[in-house]
Amino acid sequence: MSALWNEYRNELMKRKKWFVIAGFVSVILFGVSCRYLYTGINKRFLLYTVLSLGTGMFLAFPHVKSRLFSVLCLLVYCIIVPHKLFQRIELPVHDMGRILKGAELANIVIIFLIYAVFLLVLQRIRFALGAGNTFLCILFLINYYVNQFRGSSLSITDLMATGTALTVLDNYKLTMSSELWYSILWFCFFIAWGFWCDIPGRGKRYHLTVSVVSLSCFLLFYLFWNKTDYLERNELQGHYWNMSENESLNGFLLSFAISIRENSMEKPGEYSRESLAQLAEEIRNTYQPPEKVDGRTPHIICIMNEAWSDLRVLGNLETSEPVMPFFDSLTENVVKGYTYVDILGGLTANTEFEVLTGDSLAFLAPAAIPYQLQVNHDMYSMARILREQGYQTMAMHPSIGHAWNRNRVYNYFGFEEFRDALQFETEYLYVGNFLSDECNFNEIIRQYENCKGGKPLFLFDVTIQNHADYYDNTEILLNLQSVGNLPADELEYICDVETYLNLMKITDDAFQNMLAYFEKEEEPVIICMFGDHQPKLNDGFYNAIFQDNNLSPEEARPLMYITPYVIWANYNVEFPEYGNMSANYLGAAVLECAGAKLPPYYQFLMQLQKKYPVISRRTIETIKDDEDILRYQLLQYNHLMEKNYEKTLFTVAPE
Repeated sequence: MSALWNEYRNELMKRKKWFVIAGFVSVILFGVSCRYLYTGINKRFLLYTVLSLGTGMFLAFPHVKSRLFSVLCLLVYCIIVPHKLFQRIELPVHDMGRILKGAELANIVIIFLIYAVFLLVLQRIRFALGAGNTFLCILFLINYYVNQFRGSSLSITDLMATGTALTVLDNYKLTMSSELWYSILWFCFFIAWGFWCDIPGRGKRYHLTVSVVSLSCFLLFYLFWNKTDYLERNELQGHYWNMSENESLNGFLLSFAISIRENSMEKPGEYSRESLAQLAEEIRNTYQPPEKVDGRTPHIICIMNEAWSDLRVLGNLETSEPVMPFFDSLTENVVKGYTYVDILGGLTANTEFEVLTGDSLAFLAPAAIPYQLQVNHDMYSMARILREQGYQTMAMHPSIGHAWNRNRVYNYFGFEEFRDALQFETEYLYVGNFLSDECNFNEIIRQYENCKGGKPLFLFDVTIQNHADYYDNTEILLNLQSVGNLPADELEYICDVETYLNLMKITDDAFQNMLAYFEKEEEPVIICMFGDHQPKLNDGFYNAIFQDNNLSPEEARPLMYITPYVIWANYNVEFPEYGNMSANYLGAAVLECAGAKLPPYYQFLMQLQKKYPVISRRTIETIKDDEDILRYQLLQYNHLMEKNYEKTLFTVAPE
């Protein structure tokens, strides 16, 4: 014991500079904690004082080189830390009152799996614990801010979209809350303790033991995850109808793991080439195209307008001026309605995917972003279908080209040209931090003028003006007067709602000016504009607008997934009436309105739309066993998942 103490004292003498560093770290942690956590001398004050000092102590003092002490220390660590980390990952995001029975154990198992991965790679227990907790802290922070910005938890495909997220990050404000800092403080303490906690050892036998322990953890996790009914027995699963439910019921880490497991499309049971060819023939024989007024071949312009929505679908909303007066006034040569989408506040590319391809997110995992994973080969889309009918095809987006992998995806979809913001030929005009819809629409006009008199143009445009976050940096054209039955001045926070409504008014004015231009054009033009999703606004707004409509949360939430669409022509035409429909039908409807020839897949969609106008993640469970839905799933699997797909389904048969 004396020899051990002497050795430890010598180690202390060598670490004088670490005492300075540790003191500095403790003071910083304590100071920031007082800033965000101080409410008096109470239990939490004592805890964050101990955590601040403890973090510094683990940095300053060397580890005791006693095998018995090390084993005991590691045992205490494994008992305390994963359980506490689970709590600190969850509490800043939501209260834990809804966490399902059994979810905590599943999340803790995942924490141990992360430690095992780092242990296998780094081969030291202290590095595995310290680096593992650092990784968890980073993951936790990303998830926290994703929840703040979008209202749903982080998924594996979000990490693949990091480049896209960085392009709009400057428009968000990263705020700190007391619960967030408290979790960060606990993470700092556990990271420092992890790097301090170790079992002495070296040589081949040590590394062999470490590797065996790591691989044994992998095996145990595999058995737990795949060979037991633990998850099913405790109803721990992905909730397709409501993505935000996943984390509040399962916990973040388990929800994230489920998003990895479910990020694929299951092959339909009756899938075969023969059945696909037979289905193509059946569709051709049953499809009845709408009557055409004339044989024109119009230019087709589709605009997916960022966060363009009509908040009146949620409930009573009064403003000093109408928000969308021009949209409301359109009655001639037009068909209007609402699209039902599967996203809220973000994941723009998912609605875009449904419209351009006709495929439905309902058959994919709730965390799926097809632009990131599934779209990795040439596919039929509106662009390729029209290109084969003599159209020139162009995509546009007033931001960077690689957002959501559009620079690759558009090529797979058959677009001949893609113009991002760097290739715009018109003057840059901004609203807030983003290029305005006016600028965007001016560029559409410019590209139309460049191709007048030649081949008809199909132009698909994705705007960005109305992207979150909605701070008070927009021209004020109207004021919010009431939400539900509450006067606006009684709401604690309305800045984001009021800013958003003014953006909608700016869009409406710009849309009016664009249609005024095309109304004078002699060449036939069809323009479709639709919203990709509603904005994610503050909870006080939703509470106010929903409180008097006698709807349960389960009934009210689907209203947040509705956006408008309009299809307009600059010539006399009687469009079919489609009513409200999910986004997967909209592309086929536009082609039908334009008098384009539809391949069997789109013919099938137009028939299915009459039977099931809305197919989404929230509705699929009630209709998934219907024969036509099973056919749809079979067709989509071939289209999306097979590189060597059945082309007779997606090409127009020669006359």
